[in-house]
Amino acid sequence: MDLTQLSTIGGAPVSEAQPAGTDVRDQPEFDLLQNEIAKLSSPAGSGGVDWEQVVSQAAALTSGKGKDIMVACYLVGGLLQTRGIEGLAVGLQVLDEMLQAYWDGMYPPLARLRARRNALQWLMDRIASHGSEHDWSSLPPQEADLVEALRDRLKSIDAFVAAKDADAPSLRPAVSQVGNLLVKESTPPPPLVVAASTSTPSAAQPAPAVAASSVAATVGPANNAVPPTMAAIGAGPVDTPEAAEQASSEALQRLADIAQWLGEGELNQPTAFRLNRIAAWAGIEQLPPANSGKTSLPGPVPQVQEALKAMQNRQADEDIVRFAEAQLAIFPFWLDLNAIAAESLQRLGQAYDSARREVIGASAWLYARLPGIVALSFSGGMPFASPQTREWLGSLGQGASAGGVNAPPVDPAQAAAGKARALAADGDLGAAAQFLQQAISESQVPALRFRLRVQLCELLFSERPGANLMPFARMLVDEINRFNLTDWDPPLASAGLSAAWRILSADDELKAETDGLLARLASIDAEAAVRLVT
Repeated sequence: MDLTQLSTIGGAPVSEAQPAGTDVRDQPEFDLLQNEIAKLSSPAGSGGVDWEQVVSQAAALTSGKGKDIMVACYLVGGLLQTRGIEGLAVGLQVLDEMLQAYWDGMYPPLARLRARRNALQWLMDRIASHGSEHDWSSLPPQEADLVEALRDRLKSIDAFVAAKDADAPSLRPAVSQVGNLLVKESTPPPPLVVAASTSTPSAAQPAPAVAASSVAATVGPANNAVPPTMAAIGAGPVDTPEAAEQASSEALQRLADIAQWLGEGELNQPTAFRLNRIAAWAGIEQLPPANSGKTSLPGPVPQVQEALKAMQNRQADEDIVRFAEAQLAIFPFWLDLNAIAAESLQRLGQAYDSARREVIGASAWLYARLPGIVALSFSGGMPFASPQTREWLGSLGQGASAGGVNAPPVDPAQAAAGKARALAADGDLGAAAQFLQQAISESQVPALRFRLRVQLCELLFSERPGANLMPFARMLVDEINRFNLTDWDPPLASAGLSAAWRILSADDELKAETDGLLARLASIDAEAAVRLVT
């Protein structure tokens, strides 16, 4: 098949009776395919793999036998090896259309999500390996449409899979890698020019620390050309309120485009974070209308929230920051994104301090201008700012609003839990549990030891929900009783009772015991109790 023919096989059904086909793993073609891929781990390395054979067998299986995500990923890898960047674009089209059309019925089945994750991770590793072997920045310049298609396909797959599986690997590293490709020259759009005007614009002014001249000055050296997909700003006169509103809207959209482009490169570019927040917030003149604190604005769907939580559990800081920046353009009132991005940038190290200062400074500016914003929620009831984000915003103070790096210290229990979850995500739950146990043993602070035990319970339950974890849960309850935490430290008791209830409620025979725990929790933290049962 040529590339044009190959591009259609992802979404095309295998047959009318069985659109997703059958399990191909018993087919002789799959054995041939696996034998070739196995050569990657041989001393001969990738040079021993017949990639044309990989493409041939994978294409035949996908088009005529069954839709298997591992086979499709092999096809993408083979096309990258044999047809280069253009082949990668076609392969990603096949994978994207197959996922969109056959997610529920393709192979391996939904009960084996881990196998699907492994397939995507294999593909990400192959793309990264190809970039290392061939240095994409030294390849001949590519057509702008091809590079844009690559980005769009990777983002489409990433968003779709994240919505379906919160623990799926992120494709954002590959999106960043595409940024290394040179693009053939094209006529650039007119530069962004914001002329001085004596008229009063209807949109809010940007953050005080940013001027239009600094935008042009900073963006120029960071990347030598503005991406050709950006639309030019209209050059008509701004002589009516309507024209001013239109010009303002176009300018903010242009800033958002520049921020997105910069953000696809290195994460330590402060300009990207600054422009992203100007674009998201400069047009907000006042708080949205609300009824008893609830606005009519839709919030992020549960799948998006779960995808973010999964990245936090793994402490995948680069993925977290890229995700937060992308979502901010969609949900400018989702203030948690800023606190989460700042925390991840802090963990990434000193090289990212300038970027973190931009997040902190802009967030403090918005909070100072619209202090009531933290009391509002989306239409579904999700608050604009979680309790942790409220605390973070309140801690920023004048130092942060002036651009300082002041931020609350990383919580030791959360930090330890993050490292443990990263170990668990790598498949070593035993090492994760041992890490937390060692932290418990070394801590001299009783409250911290208890919180670490809560984190251990939550980790074990999330990783092994069917295991017998009752001893861990009852240990928490015993400590709550021994130290009378419901009276002396209700928030600590709430965390322990919640974790214990989640574990013990999995056994229907313990209903009387779990009802008692829920009643105790409701007496000190009604909100937490409601969250458990709704």
